[in-house]
Amino acid sequence: MTITVDELFETLHTSDPVDKRDALEALFDYPCDDRVLEAAAYLLTDPDRGVREAASRLLVLWANDKAASLAAVHITSLNIAVRNLAGDTLVKMSDSAVRALYPYIDSADKDIRKFAIDLLAQLPSDSAVIERIAAHLADPDPNVLTACIDAIGASRAHKYLNKLLLLYDHHEYLRPNIIYAFSKFERKPSLQFLLAALSDDNPVVQLAAAEVLASRKDLDTLKVLLLKLSSVSDLAKPVILHSLVVLLESENYEGEMPKALKHDLMTMLDDVDTSYVRAAVRGLRYFTDGETLLKLVLHTGREDSIDNAIVSILKDYPQEVLPIILEDAAGDARVAALGKTAVLLLRKWEETEFQLKPEMMQRYILFISRCFPLLDIDTKITVVTISERLAPPWAVQLVRTALSDRDPAVRNYAIDVTPKIGEQYFSEDLRRLTSDVDEEIRLAADAILSPQKFGYQN
Repeated sequence: MTITVDELFETLHTSDPVDKRDALEALFDYPCDDRVLEAAAYLLTDPDRGVREAASRLLVLWANDKAASLAAVHITSLNIAVRNLAGDTLVKMSDSAVRALYPYIDSADKDIRKFAIDLLAQLPSDSAVIERIAAHLADPDPNVLTACIDAIGASRAHKYLNKLLLLYDHHEYLRPNIIYAFSKFERKPSLQFLLAALSDDNPVVQLAAAEVLASRKDLDTLKVLLLKLSSVSDLAKPVILHSLVVLLESENYEGEMPKALKHDLMTMLDDVDTSYVRAAVRGLRYFTDGETLLKLVLHTGREDSIDNAIVSILKDYPQEVLPIILEDAAGDARVAALGKTAVLLLRKWEETEFQLKPEMMQRYILFISRCFPLLDIDTKITVVTISERLAPPWAVQLVRTALSDRDPAVRNYAIDVTPKIGEQYFSEDLRRLTSDVDEEIRLAADAILSPQKFGYQN
């Protein structure tokens, strides 16, 4: 028997949350009249989260002026979950929700005014909407003011530029929001304006200017940022440095680098944000003296992407880097990091066919062998893979080390490459592995030592 809309409507008033949720979901397939929309809007306040979310989906599905007006009532709720759900529902309703929010822009409650403006900033806007929002650029509440500015920026309403400039001059706390708003206009803020903001006493204003400047990609910006670097706050400096590195990489800059840039980049190597650390590494490519190379080596081991960026620089300076890597390091963690760096460099050199002198290669292979037990499994596998392409003395040393590794996956992988290098180099190792605890390794070692037992005879 087909259930009717009237029956589903009655179910919305039961006490069982499962029945209410099922009824709401069933109503997705029926055109909803005002009484159903009123019931669904009321259920946005239901104690059960599933009921509330189903009610929201129904209102969005059948969005119209009535549904939006009913949902908008709940942005005044003292219950933050209900208020936020009502706001999310209205945003999903798109055009239907715009006029429903008009009454709340002028609410006597400053928090409701702000929330209504925040929601309108996420909805399709026209001149009428923006005018209603812009009318509150004289609002007495600071939070409402910042919401207005953000909404004007989101709407790219350039016609309010002069009003925003007046606010910029008279209200310092609004300056970051105004800078971000300007950056969204079709006519971008001038370089002079941003540079003035970059010299503001407030570090948050500097940060806003720095972030907007970071989006500019031109030689003039690069030159000015190099000049302003020493005067910006510690809060804004990482943003400026990141932007500088991007600009240096994109522009054919041949000017002099300020000495302070190297110091700032080296300091940024310790930043908590890894994207800034990677930028610092890339920027230090322009300062590859002994001090910088040492600093880079000592900053390996934090994250693979950082290590790869460091290695891409170190690979070009083998004579300077090798002594740093081969020195004894304090602690297993440091040795592991240096060992991984050594492996990554060896792979880079092997790819470019760069060859170390035999005596240095001997030391280098012994160093990797010493670090081998502390390396992660992926790096150990990389060592074995590289070994396949090395001359026998070096390949034998590394593969022999891998054949003794505690991880059976590494031992198994190393066994597979022994015939490619020459099993005669590994007879003793393979005999030992015929008694390995891992059956697959025992069988593999036996197969190499006694191929006739496995049907491999000619």
